Parts: sequence; C-alpha cells; structure tokens
Amino acid sequence: MTANKSIFDHTKVIYADEYANTYNPIWVYRMKFIMRALYYKRAFKHLANNIESSLLDMLCTRTHRFLEKPFRPYIIKNNSAFDRSNLVVDHYKTISELLSKETIAEIYTDSKGLTLTSFEIDGIEYSVRLVYEARYQKEGDMSLVLHSAEDGNFYTLSFTVGHVDTGRCIMIGGLQGPRSSEENNAKIKKLTRKLYGQRPKSLMVSLLTLIAQVWEVNTILAVKTQSHTYAARRYSKGRIKTDYDALWQELGGIEYNRHFYALKVNDTRRDTEGMSRSKRSMYRRRYEWLDNTKAEFATRLR
Repeated sequence: MTANKSIFDHTKVIYADEYANTYNPIWVYRMKFIMRALYYKRAFKHLANNIESSLLDMLCTRTHRFLEKPFRPYIIKNNSAFDRSNLVVDHYKTISELLSKETIAEIYTDSKGLTLTSFEIDGIEYSVRLVYEARYQKEGDMSLVLHSAEDGNFYTLSFTVGHVDTGRCIMIGGLQGPRSSEENNAKIKKLTRKLYGQRPKSLMVSLLTLIAQVWEVNTILAVKTQSHTYAARRYSKGRIKTDYDALWQELGGIEYNRHFYALKVNDTRRDTEGMSRSKRSMYRRRYEWLDNTKAEFATRLR
C-alpha cells in the first residue's frame, strides 16, 4: 500500500473481497469509506502520505482498517480529523527516530510484541511488553502491557509518542485492568506485595516513565476522564470504568489543559530517613528493582 494510491485503491484493500462475510454488504462499507475519505480528504491524505511506505504497508497488513483512524476519536474525544491524523503521523515518525526497523517490526507485527523484562511471582511468569493492541487503538498506537502467563494481558496502558511545545511527549490515552473479582483482587494484592508495595496501576505509570527517560521525553500527558475517547457521544454510556482524574491526581499529576494532566517524567523518590526498618528495606528494594528495570529497557529499546 503506497502513498500514491487513490482513495478507490485503498478501498479495495481495506474492504477487500476476503472481508465480504464480515462486512455485509461490502459495497456499503466501501461507499462509506469513500465518502468519509473525501469528506476528511486533507486528514486522510496526511495520514496516507506521511508515514514511510514500508512501515505503512506493515501497519495496514496488521490492521487493515488502519487508514480509517482520522474518522474516529483518537486520544481525546473531540479533536479534529486532521489533529488525529497528525498525532498518528507524529507517533510513527518519532518511533522511527527512536527505534530500529527490527524493533518496530517486533512491536507491530508480532502479537506478543517486544518483551522488555520478565519476572516470576509464585510460579507465575509475568512479562512487560510493548505491543500494538488494535482493540485499544483509539487510546494510542502503542501499548505497555503487563502480561501474565496465567491471565494474558493483565494491565494495558495505551499511549502515543510525539511532540508538544516543550519537546518530545508521551500522551496516555487509557489504562485498562482486569475486571473486579475476588480472584483478581487477590492477584492484585499479591502483585503489590511482591513488587515492593507498587500497586499495578501505579506500577504501569512508573514503567512508562522509565521508557520516557530512555527516550528522553520531556512531557507525559494523561487524558482526563471527560476527554477520554469513550466519553464521545457516539459511544454508549458507561464504557469508561476508571476515574482517570483521580488516578492522575493520586500519582502527582497537575492540570495541563482542559484535556490532560501532566505527570512527572522523573519521579521524586521518597526520603526514607525516619521510616521503620521494614519500610526502608521495601523502598530500597523497590528503587533497586526500578533501576535494574530501566537498564533492561535501555538495552531492549536501542
């Protein structure tokens, strides 16, 4: 799929005959695509023409409806089609500067993604991965996943990489965890205890800040609840299960603008002076674990 293809050529790929049983009648979907691509022509062309052709081919092979991204909410609920397109283009240009082609291919073609680190808790293997999660693509074009050999993707933090006025930026579009149940709550408590008091949601953000440090990111922005993509009118009510505002505030976030909180790239470490011996030991081991994890990330993200 090359940049000089026409809208009609793209239609035949996105809604190819092989998808006729899924999209029935397929001619209706093709017509809708053509009309939307013409209506959002500037945004569509910007997306189709500004991602390196071999990378675009890879993305469209992985997700055949990739080029429809400007037609739907992305990162926030009410940005313009061109802004959506520009966020996506900026993401892929930025990661192409940060990562090798081989690493990008591992993230975007392998369903398991790129494993950054792994550890074992009570005989269950966990891994931290960077993947492309199509189901969360409205929340970002890259996901940081805490994967459990027992449960699959246990936590997923979706984001995009790009730029704001202050320089390189990560925008968090969503953070998903397991459904609340007695079994899952017990697993969360065990994870928290074994990972030196780090609750999984807090852990996911801490791990993302390590990536941000490796990539020399200046700003981390995290979407507000009211601006989340699933707060858009087109989606049914009740899709948002997390109070993002409360979470970001708990993690020290400060208001950035009407859509985002800003989170610290370099987390302030607690002064352990005056803590009990057990608390000091817990924080010492936590910070050692984070430092070692960052070193692993730096090696994997060359």
